[in-house]
Amino acid sequence: MTEKKERPSRTILRSRIEKQLRRQQEEQRKELLRKRVDIAKEGLALMKAGHTIEAIKRYQQYLLILEFWKKCGRDGLSIELFDRSKDLYEIVLVSGIYWDMAKLYDRAKRIDQKEELNLCLQKYVIFSKGMPFQALSGEALRRYLGSGRCKHRVEFKRTYGALTGERCFIATSLLDVTDSQTIVRLRNFRDGSLRRSRPGRILVRYYYRYSPQIVPILERLPDRPRRVLGRLLDFVASALSPEASRGKKKDGGIRTPPSLLF
Repeated sequence: MTEKKERPSRTILRSRIEKQLRRQQEEQRKELLRKRVDIAKEGLALMKAGHTIEAIKRYQQYLLILEFWKKCGRDGLSIELFDRSKDLYEIVLVSGIYWDMAKLYDRAKRIDQKEELNLCLQKYVIFSKGMPFQALSGEALRRYLGSGRCKHRVEFKRTYGALTGERCFIATSLLDVTDSQTIVRLRNFRDGSLRRSRPGRILVRYYYRYSPQIVPILERLPDRPRRVLGRLLDFVASALSPEASRGKKKDGGIRTPPSLLF
């Protein structure tokens, strides 16, 4: 008589099935990880085509894959999880995606969407600050603020200050209605002239003490007065710049201010 082969027990079968499922999940995870950049690029293409909802879905999928890969939990991505030299491309991509999502959520009206906006802006700072492209990220903020499309100006200006370390409160408040070089010229005048003398340092100290109280007033002003103040600040900054000083020596006179009306 031939002996009957013993059938595997339920425990052995269950173990085999679990191993198979784990292998399948691991393969799916690796496949998703390989496709993550393509998913992000799809989001970029959809963003350019104006398909907002689909773009956000792709971006969120990409970020979820990264969170799963880095084992950091929801919204837990941080720059410390990446190698700043080896993963530079990925860091640039993550920063760009948070920036795109911030602009999309800028149209938000619901409270939960505004929370998403603030989260995206925070992450944009985290993945841009200290990186080789930090200046470009700051310029992107400045351009968007000056484009006239920005709805949540206070939040974006706060982000600009956090990213650039800029503490020129009044100039930052008028960032969306001033020339791109105005804040740079004022900063150079502060560091190159004011801080080199005792009266100048006292003036700077008083400015930082009292100017934050003026900012809320400026933010509440209608658009036209803000633009007038912006042009006035442009003129003052231009007059204080070294280029203006050299121009005075050449021309022997003082430049006239630009028109404050339009």
